[in-house]
Amino acid sequence: MDLEAGMAREVGPRSVRLKHGRRARGRTIAGVLAAVVTTAPSCATADSSERTVADSAGIAIVTNVGTPAPLSWSLDTVRVFGGDDSGPATFHEVRQSLVDVDAQGRIFVLEPFVPRVTVFDSLGRALSTMGRGGEGPGELEWPVSVSAADDGHVHVHDGAGDLVRLTLDQLAGTDSPFHYGVIYTRLRQVEVTPAGLLVWAREEYYGTGNPLDRLLSVAGPDTTAVISGKPSHLTAAYYPRCSMTFGLHQPLAPRIRWSQWGTRVAVSVWGGFRVDVLDNHQVVRSIRWAGVGEQELSRSEAITFLEAQGYLGPCDDGPAETIEKHGFHPQPQIVRALAVGPDRRLWVQMLTADGTCILLLDADGRMAGVLPDGFPMPLTFLPDGRPLVQVVDDLDIQRIGVGTVRR
Repeated sequence: MDLEAGMAREVGPRSVRLKHGRRARGRTIAGVLAAVVTTAPSCATADSSERTVADSAGIAIVTNVGTPAPLSWSLDTVRVFGGDDSGPATFHEVRQSLVDVDAQGRIFVLEPFVPRVTVFDSLGRALSTMGRGGEGPGELEWPVSVSAADDGHVHVHDGAGDLVRLTLDQLAGTDSPFHYGVIYTRLRQVEVTPAGLLVWAREEYYGTGNPLDRLLSVAGPDTTAVISGKPSHLTAAYYPRCSMTFGLHQPLAPRIRWSQWGTRVAVSVWGGFRVDVLDNHQVVRSIRWAGVGEQELSRSEAITFLEAQGYLGPCDDGPAETIEKHGFHPQPQIVRALAVGPDRRLWVQMLTADGTCILLLDADGRMAGVLPDGFPMPLTFLPDGRPLVQVVDDLDIQRIGVGTVRR
């Protein structure tokens, strides 16, 4: 069980609602969370500035110190697909790790509970399916993410212990040729890029210390390079109520957020506001927002926040019991979602005292502005720049919308 899964649903990317044809505003963040982000800037003022310096490795550190100018953009959803009662478009769950697009504009949707990958064209028309469930070679047992290559192949990370390469119109795939020992099975996502594979791995450990989470570049069967890393803040606790032991992330611990288009990848795994931008698996920019996330959360504030979210831990433990057994991370993650566009611009959904807002950064990490309240966070983009967004109906069935941005 994932401690932060429920909270992510409450503060996740805004979506489009089918009801009345209106966009839905994101759920506001209740209680003490506002105190956590009191240093976060308002998203409604019209002045912006930034500074850029280079560190000893030549990485540009871009610090946005002003407030972003508002952009009068809107999004029209021109096509919606998914949520059918039968057929290839029966998927009901949509999130970034389950959707990817290749350079030809084909949309790949992973259905983790079937399991299979369905391929759609840019208008949402079904073209093909890939993969099947099973425990044999090249079959999917517990798929958690999909990443598409431009040659029509996809890599599916299977949480049961494999990275499976699927081909159009084939049911069984092939296991990845590289040594899977570099990846621990709690991995959430793998990205295939022109430079190879980018993976978020957990170093196995023995004893009571925290394991190390690492961002790795995998260029061949046994060739890996470490890009960055951090403690995973993973703890274990025994719950007599249900006679089980859980190894879980501490509540509020930062989790990986990332997005990829072509050779560019944006990653955020830190507390506060920090986004690292990679080109060809090399960090070229580290983007920060001055003052954001510097205020730490006390134990009582963390409990109040979790209670406001209606949180229940393993075996229905309340927030106080869970924090007592697992501890908590005092510096919440301000970056809630990322999206890289074909134009290499970066969309960053940011948690603020008022809820969330979406910042738009140019290819160099400089501030381009803030999108209007209610603008949905893109899942990814088609090659022509049109965003794919999550669309939710009155029954909370999730679909994919193909949007057109009006500027």
